[in-house]
Amino acid sequence: MQKYKKYITKGIREPLSKVPFHKKAPIKRILMLNKKTMPESNIHAAVHFVDTVDKKISKYSVLHKHDTDEINIILSENDKLVYEIQLDDEIYKVSSPVTVFIPKGVKHRAEVISGKGFFVCLIMSNKYGTS
Repeated sequence: MQKYKKYITKGIREPLSKVPFHKKAPIKRILMLNKKTMPESNIHAAVHFVDTVDKKISKYSVLHKHDTDEINIILSENDKLVYEIQLDDEIYKVSSPVTVFIPKGVKHRAEVISGKGFFVCLIMSNKYGTS
């Protein structure tokens, strides 16, 4: 009997434009964990494969908030993946490796500026929020 097999989830590839509060962007996204893939989970987890080398990426994230906490992890091999992070009225330029904790109710957005690497998004509920 494989009692823990249900806890192993294959990722689902989807365009970033299918995510609430995001527009089309040349960023590959794999949804790793959500209510569809893991009904008992209380986490929405996604990995964004970011590559801005030789590409100009327009703004794709809209200022929004969730009714749960969120964690963003930005990673790259060469520590050169750069993002602009907005938390309410404050704007930060951050370089990998970095972790950003976003408390519930804080309006936020994340826009890639340059580099290549991974943007991991963990929303601590199956809900995206509404605004």
